[in-house]
Amino acid sequence: MEIDKKDIMINKKIQYFITLAQCLSFTKAANQYGVSQTAISQYIAGLEQRLGVKLFHRNPHSVSLTEAGKVYYRRVCHMLQYYEDTVNQTTAAADLYSGYVKVGIGIYEYHKTDDFFSQLLNRYPAIKTDVYQYPYEELTRRLKNGELDAIIAIDLCEDSFANREIHTKPLFSSNNCLVVEKSVAAKYPENDGAAMLKQEYLITNCENAGPSSMDMLRNLLVEEYGFFPERTTRTNSINPQLLMVRSKQGVAIVPDFIKEIYDENLIRIPMHHHPPYQYEIISLAENDNPAVDILMQLGDEL
Repeated sequence: MEIDKKDIMINKKIQYFITLAQCLSFTKAANQYGVSQTAISQYIAGLEQRLGVKLFHRNPHSVSLTEAGKVYYRRVCHMLQYYEDTVNQTTAAADLYSGYVKVGIGIYEYHKTDDFFSQLLNRYPAIKTDVYQYPYEELTRRLKNGELDAIIAIDLCEDSFANREIHTKPLFSSNNCLVVEKSVAAKYPENDGAAMLKQEYLITNCENAGPSSMDMLRNLLVEEYGFFPERTTRTNSINPQLLMVRSKQGVAIVPDFIKEIYDENLIRIPMHHHPPYQYEIISLAENDNPAVDILMQLGDEL
């Protein structure tokens, strides 16, 4: 059956389906758009009738996607993203831009990429550049899905792709270090990171899975100190992570290029057992956006 393109690209009601697929609650979906549950139900029923498939399993207690619904959700999200890219590129052309590129960065990389983006914008002002920040697992997912043209991230992200699936250009390297508030560090022998990790909370931004996972952190710490701390607590970016360190809630592991860790009230303890991590530009090999080639070339020059 041919799908009406208006439903996918123009009709905003398709967001009813996307929201319902994400929250799996007719009540929450209806509240988000300020409409009745009946309106959401009628739209979904009409969509299923036009497609000739059932998208959701429904009962009085739960809502879940069918296998067909999961496929439709993935494809519609991809098509909407393609439509958004088309609009952005069209707008950029109308504004006399000669190119458009979407770049993703991780939670740390903005501390070290100021000069890169400054050079890009100064030397190639005709390229419209949008920059987004995500955790590494989300970065790699969005690059795979074509939602981003390139990412600037730690080289661990390469493990999320198959051989020859990506192109990479190194930008800089960095060691990690333990960071602890000065008065907390004073309770332990000087630079004794192992002693601190046995007693203090480890504050981490690591995710459950992906390039920067808790398993990766576990392997890193076992290699460096021979054990993994019993007590950990999580944050989702560098600012709350360092806030907790300054508040004497524990110690953190961060790249040594983070400017804020050079605060006089913080102590840095270098970690040496693992080689420095590489931070690089990563793009899909099949990406044919000319602006991505410019990104890669600029990476070579800096």
